[in-house]
Amino acid sequence: MDKFVIPAKTKKKLEEKTIQFLKIIEKHNLCFKWSKFDFNIEKIHILEIVVGREKVQMENNKFKAVKKWKTPTKIKKVESFLDFAKFY
Repeated sequence: MDKFVIPAKTKKKLEEKTIQFLKIIEKHNLCFKWSKFDFNIEKIHILEIVVGREKVQMENNKFKAVKKWKTPTKIKKVESFLDFAKFY
């Protein structure tokens, strides 16, 4: 298994949810590599988006790409830019 996110508003609630999660894992005899997991982190990167502290925002390199994008001169290029920018 890979990439679990356990959201919580407080550290105490996060600890409770993490313990509950680990009990479920154990109950169903599931395995994963402990070295691949980070516990109690405040933000995560998912699909080049940063999620954390009640915010969702694009990674800086994507924001810079949108700002540096040359002004499109053809309809296809405008569509490409809009599709890219709309996602982020």
